[in-house]
Amino acid sequence: MTIWRYLLKLYQPRAGWLLIAFLSLTVTWLSAAALLAVSGWFITACAMAGLGLIVNLNIFTPSAAIRGLAILRTVGRYAERVIGHEAILRSLADLRVRAFVAVANRPAKDIDNRRYADLVNRLTADVDTLDGVPLRVIGPLLAAFLTWIAVVVIGAIWGGAAIASVIGLGGLLTFTISVWLARAGYAHGRTVIQARVEQRIAMIDHFGGLGDLLAYRKASASHQRLQALDQAQTARLIDQERYASWSEHGVQALTALMTLTVLALSLHKLDPAVVTLLALMTLGMNEALGTLPGAFWRIGESTEAGQRLMHLESTSHKSENPPNGFITASKRGNHSLDTVDIKGLCCQRQPNTHQLLTAQLKPGQPLIIHGQSGTGKTSLLSTLAGELTPIAGHVMFDNIDLLSLDDTQRFGFVGFLSQNDQLLDLTIREFLSLGLNNVHEEDMRQALQAVDLLETLENTDEGFEYRLGIGGSRISGGQARRLQLSALLLRDPALVLLDEPFRGLQSDLVQTILTRIEPWLSRRCCVIVTHDPKALPNHWPRMAWPSGLKLRPNQ
Repeated sequence: MTIWRYLLKLYQPRAGWLLIAFLSLTVTWLSAAALLAVSGWFITACAMAGLGLIVNLNIFTPSAAIRGLAILRTVGRYAERVIGHEAILRSLADLRVRAFVAVANRPAKDIDNRRYADLVNRLTADVDTLDGVPLRVIGPLLAAFLTWIAVVVIGAIWGGAAIASVIGLGGLLTFTISVWLARAGYAHGRTVIQARVEQRIAMIDHFGGLGDLLAYRKASASHQRLQALDQAQTARLIDQERYASWSEHGVQALTALMTLTVLALSLHKLDPAVVTLLALMTLGMNEALGTLPGAFWRIGESTEAGQRLMHLESTSHKSENPPNGFITASKRGNHSLDTVDIKGLCCQRQPNTHQLLTAQLKPGQPLIIHGQSGTGKTSLLSTLAGELTPIAGHVMFDNIDLLSLDDTQRFGFVGFLSQNDQLLDLTIREFLSLGLNNVHEEDMRQALQAVDLLETLENTDEGFEYRLGIGGSRISGGQARRLQLSALLLRDPALVLLDEPFRGLQSDLVQTILTRIEPWLSRRCCVIVTHDPKALPNHWPRMAWPSGLKLRPNQ
């Protein structure tokens, strides 16, 4: 798919509203040119009537036309701004959702060495840039073209072929010069967008880590880097404005030349009032044609941002994990009753790169991995989930290596509760339904009851419509942990990976939750990473990582 097909597909759902906005812009520019022309004609005709050159001048019709054109210009501008921005903001809102879904569906191994925060900031800047495609590229180009054609037609009717040819050739030359300027500024526009993202990330890093920077006396160096990035970007923007200014002056000079040519051709052949009308109408095209260099100039910025978003969406892997109610039979037959064999798994980010994991996971017997911080337990779970590429080894399930599957297939088998809380500003209902279809409220209630959150939810006025707040700010840390666990219970993974699932919870609450989710775990293989293995059932097998698997004698 080409970048322009991608962009047109992006704006297609609101093409009707955008078309109305573009036509409103055309009406605005045509009204402005017509207002200038009719006003000039009226003033000239009144002067001629005063000299006795015109008898019985009708002043009411042109006066009404002038008032009507002034109102039409205002209404057209208002409609273009309101309708156009409404359509674009809604389109970009949809794009933001798609972009963040694409990021969420990408495993960590696909992010290379970049941070998720960097990727999020980059795509946020890219999405913001794309508002310029319809409003500053497509719309102005279409409106300028229609305005130009309309003025050519009026020139042919009132002034003849010669006048129409001058206006037509002048407009064509303006389009040609604008395209040439756009090609010259295409690479510059791409550089501006790339630098803007880098500048934004550096600023967030500086202010977000200002406390540590001050403590380690690195704030000055960070500030100098920000200043260097800012100065370089300012220089680029000044160059951009310089090109834009020269382009605008060039269009104004060309429009003035067209106006003088129209005057020269019509001065001794047409009525003075008509000559004024044609000249001022030609001059009035300046507002429309003057936007062309800027419109073409922004193509480089827009296509650079669009290319990255298109690549992000085209390479994202969307999980098709089918919805299943809590404590319901698996839709994959007997898969959930099979064992999982981990054979010689060697993981990245381990203190001891020669440490291998070999274990057999059985339904109802979660493997508890414990050990000191920094020993690579979280990286181990990330590898089992497919978020990190293993150095060696296999994870066999039903004679299939889970790590060899593509992400879409593997995500249907694996449920991963990471150590970090990932909460969006959604309602409880929306959060529990993420990635699922047709989740019954009763299933949600059972899942919340299992983690001892149902009574808390029922004590709120909003119930399932209670919003979590930005980053889960409206709930406590322990509630956030349990809510994410309840969301996992609503899915039907064959392999469950839990990284510190009971962090921050009191021991009696942990025992309550374990008792309630034990029927669910009894049909699934599970690996639990924890710093407190004593809080978990004694009959579950344990491994002190990275020393190796240690089972009780009766196991």
